[in-house]
Amino acid sequence: MHLFNFKGVNGLTNFDTRHCHKWAQLLLARQQKLSQTVTALKEQDVDLAKKLFTQIITGVNGGKQADPGMAGSLLYHMAMISKMESETRVLIDELHVDTPDVGEKLQDIYSDFESDAKELTKEVAPFNLKFQEIASCRPTTTEKIRLFKKLKAEAKAAQTLLANMDPKAEAALRKTFIDWAQQIIKMRLIQEYETIKGLLVTEELVQSVGSAAVEEAMLRVQDKFGQDTVNIALDVTLKVGMRREKLQSVMLSDHFINYNMSVESLDGRMEFLNCPIYGSHKYAEQKHRVSPEAASLFCKHFCFAHARAMLDTVLPFPFTLWQPKRMATNGNCEYYLKLAYSPAANTSERFVPLVMSWNVTRECNMKCSHCYINATEKKLENELTTAEAKKLMDQIYQVSRPLLILSGGEPLLRPDIYELISYGSKIGLKMGLGSNGSLIDETAAKKLKEAGITTVSISLDSHIAKHHDEFRGVEGAWQKALEACKFLRKNNVLVQVNATLTQQNYNQIDDIMSLAESIGVENFHLFFLVPTGRGTKLTDISPQKYEEMISKTFAKVSNHTLNVRPSCAPQFMRIAQGMGLDMRQWIRGCIAGQYYCRIYPNGDVTPCPYLPVKLGNIRDQSFKEIWFNSPVFKALRNPDTLKGKCGICEYRFVCGGCRARAHGLSNDFIDYCGDLHEPSELKNDYLAEDPWCVYQPKTAQKTERNQTDN
Repeated sequence: MHLFNFKGVNGLTNFDTRHCHKWAQLLLARQQKLSQTVTALKEQDVDLAKKLFTQIITGVNGGKQADPGMAGSLLYHMAMISKMESETRVLIDELHVDTPDVGEKLQDIYSDFESDAKELTKEVAPFNLKFQEIASCRPTTTEKIRLFKKLKAEAKAAQTLLANMDPKAEAALRKTFIDWAQQIIKMRLIQEYETIKGLLVTEELVQSVGSAAVEEAMLRVQDKFGQDTVNIALDVTLKVGMRREKLQSVMLSDHFINYNMSVESLDGRMEFLNCPIYGSHKYAEQKHRVSPEAASLFCKHFCFAHARAMLDTVLPFPFTLWQPKRMATNGNCEYYLKLAYSPAANTSERFVPLVMSWNVTRECNMKCSHCYINATEKKLENELTTAEAKKLMDQIYQVSRPLLILSGGEPLLRPDIYELISYGSKIGLKMGLGSNGSLIDETAAKKLKEAGITTVSISLDSHIAKHHDEFRGVEGAWQKALEACKFLRKNNVLVQVNATLTQQNYNQIDDIMSLAESIGVENFHLFFLVPTGRGTKLTDISPQKYEEMISKTFAKVSNHTLNVRPSCAPQFMRIAQGMGLDMRQWIRGCIAGQYYCRIYPNGDVTPCPYLPVKLGNIRDQSFKEIWFNSPVFKALRNPDTLKGKCGICEYRFVCGGCRARAHGLSNDFIDYCGDLHEPSELKNDYLAEDPWCVYQPKTAQKTERNQTDN
C-alpha cells in the first residue's frame, strides 16, 4: 500500500482518511523506514541505521516530511484522551445533569473506526482490543509516564545493540517498533471512543437543555478546561524527558498544518487542513444524522481554549489569539496570533517591547561581585512610588503587552511587590520576577503564584555551594536558591536559572545545568559578563572563550531537557545557525531598543540593564513618547547604523552585536561604564563593533583579498 493513497470515500476506510487517519499513515511511513533501517544494518552502514531508527522514535522536524516520531505520536494521543474525556466531564459537571445514555450509537460508530484501524495497521502491529476494554481503560498520568519510560528504555537498549552491531539488534528493532505501535494504536482507539462519546453526549444535552445553555456552560469552563488539559499534557511531556517547546509539535502531530510567523510584524497564522475530531463528527452526521451544531460548539469553545492554553505554555511572550475560521463551519481551521498585542495600543509600529526589565529597587541583601546595578543595602531615595509604578504599567500597556520582569536589587525587598505583580497581571501584562531566591520560601512562592506571576528567574552560579556563596557574598545563598526553585515548581511557577559565566565557573556549566534540571527547572540562561557596575572590576574571559563556550553549551543541549539561551552574547545566533539548530525559538541576538528595554528604580529608561544611557524618565515623559521618539532607540532599530565589522556583517540582522559591550569598551579598554551603574548621558559609542566577537564578516574578507590582489 502506498502511503497517502487510500481514501475513506472509496471504501477502504469508513472514516475520512485525511481527517481521521494521519496517525495510521505515520505508522506506515515509519514501518517503511524500519525496513530501510534493517537494510542499512545488514549492509553494515551503522551510522545510517542509527539515524533512521532515531527518526522513527523521536521524529523529523520541518518540511512536508515532518514526523513527531513514535514518542510524539504516543504523547499526542495520551494528551487527546485527557482532552476529549475532560470535555464531556466538565460539561456534565457544569450543567449539573446526569450523563445521557449514548451507548448504542457510540458502539455502532466506534466499531467502524476500529475496523479502519485494523485494516490500516494489519501489516504494522497486531492488536485485539475488545470494546469493553476501550470503554473502561483510562491510563492515569502516572501510568502514562511509566509506560512511556518503559518504551523509551526499550528503544535505548535496541539502539545500543544496533551501535554494537549485535546479532540480536534486528530482532530488538522490530520488537521495539511493534511495542510502540501497539500502544499508539491503543491510545488512538481510546481517543476516538472519547471523541464520539463527547459528541453524542453534547448532542443529547443540546436537545434536553438547549444549545444556549450548553454554550453558556462551555463559555464558563473553557479557560479552566484548556489550562487543565494542557497542564496534564505538559506534566507528562516534562516527566518523560522532553522540553516544554516540544509540546507544541506534539500537540499538533496529528494535523496537516500550514504555519508561518513573521518577525517583521510579530504575528502569524496557523492553518489546520485536517482535524480528527471534525472527521469523526462528519461521519457521525452521515451515519446517524447527528446534528453538526455540537461540532461547531466544540470548535468555537473547547478547541479554541485548548489551543490558546497550549500556545501560552510554549510561547515566552504574551500574545492574543483569534480564530477567524473554524473547521466545523469552514472546512478548515485557522488561528491568527499577534505577539504582545494590546488593545490600548493604537499603533502599527513594527518595533514594540516584547520583554522589559524593571529594576523596582536597588536595595539588596547580597553583595554579588558582578552586580551591574551596584545594589546596596539601602534603596534609592527617589524610587517610584506604588502609584507611580502602577501608572508606569498603564503607560506600558499603551504601547504593547510585554513580559514585564521585576528585578532589583532584590525585588522581594520592596514592600508592595505583590501588589505590583497583581496589578500588572490584572491589566493584561505577563509578569516575571528576577530574584536571588533568598526570600522565597513556600509561603512566598504561593503568594507569587496567587498574585499572578508566571515565571521567576533564580541566580545560580555554581553547582558547588561554597563557590556560589563566595560569588554572591553571602553564606547560605546557594541552598536558599535551590530551595526557592523547588518551592516555585511546587506551586506550578515556571523557573529559569541564570548563571553568569566567569573564569571561576567556566568548567562547571554542564554541572550547573544538570543541577538545575534535577530540581525541575526548565529554562537556563547563560549570562556573559558586560563591563558595567561592579562587573568592571572582574577579569572577563577572552572573546575566543566566549565563542568556545557558546558552541560547547549548544552541543550539550541534547544531553539535557533544559531550554538554553546565551544572554549578552548575540553571536549565539550565528553559532546556532552554523550548527543547524532550530532558530524559531529566538527573534534576534541583541534585542535592546527593538523589542526590549530597562526601567531604572527612579523611572529612567535605558535600552538594556547593561547599556546605562538615559533616554528619558517616565516622570517627565510618557513611556510611549520615550519608546517611539528616542533617537537612540531609533538608531538601534536600524542595522545600517552599526559601525565597524558589525556594520558590514552578513549576520547583523539576526545578531546585531552586543551594543552594551560596544559602549562599555569603546574608545579604550579602561573607560568602562563607571563603577556606579546609574543611567547617564551618552558618552561612548554604542553603535561601534562588538569587540568581543571574533567573527570576520565575509564582506571584510573579500575586501582584504581584493586589496591584496591589487
